[in-house]
Formats: sequence, structure tokens, C-alpha cells
Amino acid sequence: MEEKRKDYRYGVALYVIILISIMTAGAQFFGYMEAELLNTYIDHVLNLDLIFVGIMVASSATMGLIFLFVFGVISDNTRSKYGRRAPFLLIGGIGSGIGMILFGFSPNYFWCYVLDVIVIGIASNCFYAASRILVADLIEQEYRGRVNSLVSILSAIGIIAPVLLTLLANEIYTVPNPDPLETGNILTQEGHILLLSIGGISIIICGVIGFLFIRDNLSISELPPKKKFREELKTTFNIEELKNQKEFFKLIIAMTIFMSGVSAMLSFLFNFIFSLGVKTAELIQMFALAAPILIVTIIILGLATDRIGRKPLIIPTIIISSIGFFMVPLLTAAPVLDLNLMGIALGLILVGLLGVLVPMNTWSQDLLPEGRKGQFFGIFNIVNTVSQVIGVLTASIVITALEGQIANPLSAVFIVSPIFFIISIPFFLKIKETLPSK
Repeated sequence: MEEKRKDYRYGVALYVIILISIMTAGAQFFGYMEAELLNTYIDHVLNLDLIFVGIMVASSATMGLIFLFVFGVISDNTRSKYGRRAPFLLIGGIGSGIGMILFGFSPNYFWCYVLDVIVIGIASNCFYAASRILVADLIEQEYRGRVNSLVSILSAIGIIAPVLLTLLANEIYTVPNPDPLETGNILTQEGHILLLSIGGISIIICGVIGFLFIRDNLSISELPPKKKFREELKTTFNIEELKNQKEFFKLIIAMTIFMSGVSAMLSFLFNFIFSLGVKTAELIQMFALAAPILIVTIIILGLATDRIGRKPLIIPTIIISSIGFFMVPLLTAAPVLDLNLMGIALGLILVGLLGVLVPMNTWSQDLLPEGRKGQFFGIFNIVNTVSQVIGVLTASIVITALEGQIANPLSAVFIVSPIFFIISIPFFLKIKETLPSK
């Protein structure tokens, strides 16, 4: 091991860590385009009711719940000269990228549904099943925290970059809504084609990079014997096996509650920011104050996660970030919005949305059983799907109930989210620490 550490950083070559981080940013970029622009295409370009958006989103989420698990099991049992994950990175990246590019040319809802639910729904989860498990596969346990901090920083860039690009496209490709019963602007098909093409190309590049440069650090002889898909299902859902992974399932419960708060906030964060009526320069000022808070916190959390442990960091980080959430209703109620304080509050909010995921993701990676990480990560995807439903529905109900009661009902989400965070704390306390020295 000592000889290995002279030649490699954190168990693999440094360039591999950088490539994993870049791939994560590219996947976030693609994910933003999928979550936002596929929906606006149905509304703005095809001019269909929002119920069609809901049907497509629900169908896509169902595909994710199924196929992330399926490809996780299959990749665990793949034994190719390119490794277990690389073929899925290439096939999934190219397939989902082409699907997104073609979506911008869809003439009707049928093709939108096929491309999003069937093509992107299957291919993107083929890519995610391989890419999201790379840190757990390749990085030694005692170094995962700091690697996850780098991944989280680039993930933030992967979210902010498409938002800025969308704002730029809105300046060039928006026109007044042609529907006389509607107000505001819409993004034209040309604008959708440009943005969706960039999103599709980003995931294709990620797939090619992963296939060419990232390999498993285990030889075929070191891997457990291959199993058929049906055998894996029987083993996974055996009662005794589930009991052996009880800490893993405890974490699923805790993170589902926590991520419900994250989903509630992310669904309405940018709507809220734009509802403030601030100018672009003022918006940049707020993000300029928030970015250093987020980046410094992520770096500190990454280092501390590998030295102190996963569990001790989560509770104080949740509490500190909640302060930022509770600041927002007070700041927006003031006669004049204090941009500096709002920037600080936004920084603390982003710590709650992104920073605290460093120890949480590291904890989840530690609890994935060796040789079966792909399939258990597929099970872990329950966190993302269930929390999205709970968080969005709760926030929507509260915001709707407060319409006409307060000046900006969207500010209510800044109370809803930290309530979920605080409720999750006792559940995190029941889970065992996984850092070897602790």
C-alpha cells in the first residue's frame, strides 16, 4: 500500500480524480437541461397543457427507478477488458446525448415522450449507474471525503453554468407569448435546439472520456464470480441479506427525509430569486458573495470528513445552513432588500443543498457492499425519487395555501426545507460511523 501511495494519490492517478469531477459537472449540466428545458419545450414550443409535462416527468422518474438498478446489477457482473463501468459510460453517454439533441426537433408530443422516457430514460440511467459509483469503486475509503469535495465543487459549476447560459439564451431567443390569454415571454424552438444540443454534447463527451481513460482498479481475478440477473435479485432481497445491510437502509431513510427538503428548495429556488425583481448585476453580486462561502465550506468538509468522520459533520452543517434559510423571509419582508445579507444567506443555503452532501455521499459510498455496489446504488436511488415527490408536493401545498396571505408566498419554502433537515437529524444519529479510524 505504501508503494502504491508513492505513485498514486488517493488510490488512483490524480488525473482520474480530475476526470471523474469533470464528468460529474458534465452530467449535472445535462441533468439541468433534462429537468428544465424538456419541460419548457412542451409548454413553450408545443403549447400543450402542463398535465402533459407531469405525465412525461412521472414516466421518466419511473424509468430511472427501474433502470438505474438494472444497469447497476449488470455493470457489477460485467467482465470486459475495458472494466465493469466503462462500456456503460460510453453507451449511456452517446445514447442520452443523441436523444437530447433530437428532442429539440420533436414535431409533436409523441416524439417528446419517446425521446425523453424511452431513449433518455434508459440511456441516461445506463450512464448514471456507472458514473455515480466511480468514487466508491476507485477511491480508498479514507480519502473519499476530500475527493467528494472536489466533485461537489465542480457539480456546483455544472448547475450554475447552464443557468447562466439559459439567462443568455433568454436574452436572444425569447419572444412574447403568442397566446392572448397568457403573459410573459417564451423560449423559441431555436433557443431550445441550441441549449439541448449543448447539453447533449456535454454528456456524449463525458461518456467518451470515461470510456477512454477510466478503468476499474481491480483485475477480473479479484472480482467476485459473475451472477445471473435473477440470482442477484434473489440474493439482494433475501431477508438475511437485508438485515446485514441495515445501516445502509437506515441511511436511505435519513437521506430521503433530508433530500425532501433539498427537492422542495431546488424546485422553487430560481423562481424565488427571479420573483425578487433584482437586476442581473445584483443577482451576480449575490452569487459572488455566496460562491466563496460554498467553496470554502466544501473544502473544509472534504478534509474533515476524512479526519473526523462522516457522522460528526452532518449535524452542525445542517444547523448552520438552516440559519441561511430562516434569514430569507426576514430579509424579503424588509422595505429594502439587503443584497449583502441575501448573498450570505444564499451561501449558507447552498451549503445545505450541496456542501453537506460531501459527508453524506461519502457515508453512502462506504456502506455499499463490495462487489455489489452498482445494484445497491440502484436501490439507493429511492432517495432521489421518493424525496422529489415528497418535497415538491409539500412545498407546492404550502405555497398555494399562502397565496394572497403574504407578499411573496414563495418565501415559505425557506421554512419548509429546514424543517425537513431538522427532522432528519435524529435518523442520522442512529447510523454507525464508517471511517475506519473511528
